[in-house]
Amino acid sequence: MTLDRRRAGDALAASSEDLARVWRAGRASARPAAFPGLLDGVVDSYLLQAGDALANGRDPALVWPATEGMVRLAVRDPLRTTQELDAEWDLVEEVLVAALRALDADEDAVEWARRAVVLARAGARTLRRGGPPGVLPVILHSDPAATRVARAGGGFR
Repeated sequence: MTLDRRRAGDALAASSEDLARVWRAGRASARPAAFPGLLDGVVDSYLLQAGDALANGRDPALVWPATEGMVRLAVRDPLRTTQELDAEWDLVEEVLVAALRALDADEDAVEWARRAVVLARAGARTLRRGGPPGVLPVILHSDPAATRVARAGGGFR
C-alpha cells in the first residue's frame, strides 16, 4: 500500500527528531573531524516543517521560510561554506527521500521533498543578505567546520 502525501507527511513530522539524528550521524560519518555541521541548528526544524507542509498540502517553497534555528557561515571562505552547505543539503535530501521510500510514499511525495530541499538550499545560499525571520546566520571568523582534536586514550577536547 502506497502512502498518500498527508500520511507520509504526518509520519515525517512525527519522526523528525529521529531523522535529524540520522542526518547528524551521516554528516559526522562523512566529516568526522567537523562538529557541529553548518545546518545542525536548523535540521530538526526543517525536517518537522517539511513533514508538516507535505501533510497539509502546502507548497514546498514554504518549508524554508518556516524553518527556525541557526546556520553557521564562515566569513573567510564563502566558497567553502557554500560547498559545505551543499553537501549537508544533499544529505538532508537523502534522509528525506530514504524515509519516504521506506514509508512507501508515492513518487509525488518524493519529488515534493526533493523540490523543498532545492529551494531551501537556494535560500541558505543567500543568508548573508538575509533569510527567513526564524533563521539566524552566525558568521564565523574561523574555518566553517570547527574541528575536534582526539586525545590519547580517547575522547575529544
